[in-house]
Amino acid sequence: MNAIPLTSPDCQVLVVGAGPTGLVLAAELLARGIRARIIDKGDGAVLQSRAIGLHARTLEVLDMMGLAERFIERGQVVHHLRFYSQGRCLASLEFARCGSRFGFLLDLPQDQTERLLRARVTELGGIVEPRTELTGLTAGRDAVTATVRDHAGRADTITAGYVVGCDGAHSRVRSELGLTFHGQPYPQDWLLADVLLAWDLREDAAHAFFRPDGLPVIFFPMRGHRWRLTLPFAGDRNGQAPTLEEIQQLTDQRAPRPVTVSDPAWLANFHCHRRSASAYRRGRVLLAGDAVHIHTPAGGQGMNTGITDAHNLGWKLALVASGRAPDALLDSYGTERRPVAEAVLRLTHALVQNGSMSHPVKRRVRDFVVPALGRSPVIQRRAARRLSHVYVAYPPGPLVRPDGTRGTPGLGQRVPDIAVRAGSRATTLHRVLRGGRHVLVVPAADAAGVLDDPALRPYWTDLDVVTGDISAGRRPYHPGTGSVALVRPDGHLAARGRPGHLPPR
Repeated sequence: MNAIPLTSPDCQVLVVGAGPTGLVLAAELLARGIRARIIDKGDGAVLQSRAIGLHARTLEVLDMMGLAERFIERGQVVHHLRFYSQGRCLASLEFARCGSRFGFLLDLPQDQTERLLRARVTELGGIVEPRTELTGLTAGRDAVTATVRDHAGRADTITAGYVVGCDGAHSRVRSELGLTFHGQPYPQDWLLADVLLAWDLREDAAHAFFRPDGLPVIFFPMRGHRWRLTLPFAGDRNGQAPTLEEIQQLTDQRAPRPVTVSDPAWLANFHCHRRSASAYRRGRVLLAGDAVHIHTPAGGQGMNTGITDAHNLGWKLALVASGRAPDALLDSYGTERRPVAEAVLRLTHALVQNGSMSHPVKRRVRDFVVPALGRSPVIQRRAARRLSHVYVAYPPGPLVRPDGTRGTPGLGQRVPDIAVRAGSRATTLHRVLRGGRHVLVVPAADAAGVLDDPALRPYWTDLDVVTGDISAGRRPYHPGTGSVALVRPDGHLAARGRPGHLPPR
């Protein structure tokens, strides 16, 4: 990437890739008035179900975008994740323990997720440019030039203030940056099948069956009484999709009882990797989603991590691209999101290891320990929060200002969708955050004194002010009269205390 001088870019941000990550990012930018272009080498929304699980934190993100109800009315609500060994239920994880009002996993095929997000982009005035492939990037001092090829093979250029690669595991943007994609592949292929089952499994739960030979099978319920079958470690198939007969044979081998599979809507084979990019940003070019981290589908983490990447980046990039914040703000994106991705890689790898144990002693230990842990409300809560991404907290820094006080939620943690009042109107925090700005939460008892404080006057043009209590009935956070809580546009707690403790405007 050679530096060349550029002025007057065609758009403020070019989003490369229109999967869930790219679409969420584009919607967040467009909602904040940013001129964003979205290109995708595909022909439209995917035609396959692909990723299907939306966790609680992702649903909170969609709620802050005003979209959660659209998704829920189309998806299958899953309240439990059950683990079995040799037909015996070891534990049943309750998603309701995660602490979100979206205390469940929502199973919705990726093609429907993308259609809903594309509709939102269109509502905001955006257009996804299909069959448009990135072929190169050249960095300038003030912009980036992207060379692209359209569906007819014609070459064109797009200049943008910033470029974000949301273009998947084989990211051309990452390649153009020359970044390494550290990690390694898993040794065998995985098979997926969306089918009907002749089995009376509970449809409000996902079911993972472990076997002595270390070859599990996992069943996820979908709408219309269909099921997603996941069959890890199915040999080296050289990319060949399975037949229904093969799925039936493998299901017979791995399920604890005979079950007939039929009417396949999708059959797929894929090879899993565990990798992460060496950087999230190079100057005016950034990466998000699978372009920067990939792993197995265990726990349904991939799409959720990409969407929350986009939500973290969107408001920051909008501020920078519009000239309202310094470029250095974008450094916080990788600082905050890399530890999240690293934790997801560890989690998915641990789930694979525990589900594929074949050593008899290790299996006996697992089958003894998991039920004991599953009976603990504390462990249930931790596991549900971890899987659902509700646990994610960002470290102290310019966007998370420590002040020495304690309380729940902690600094950097996500704030629940508490009831608040905006003036005389009763509402919720997520609804206020749909405005895309920081929100100052003021205890009702302190409102008069706080709102007259001159330390807050520089914030009024960039801030929504509400009254409420972010402790949500748990440990109080108020350090004294005049206390406030500053919530970031992504719903994480930025600062807490008296107005003088707020980050500089």
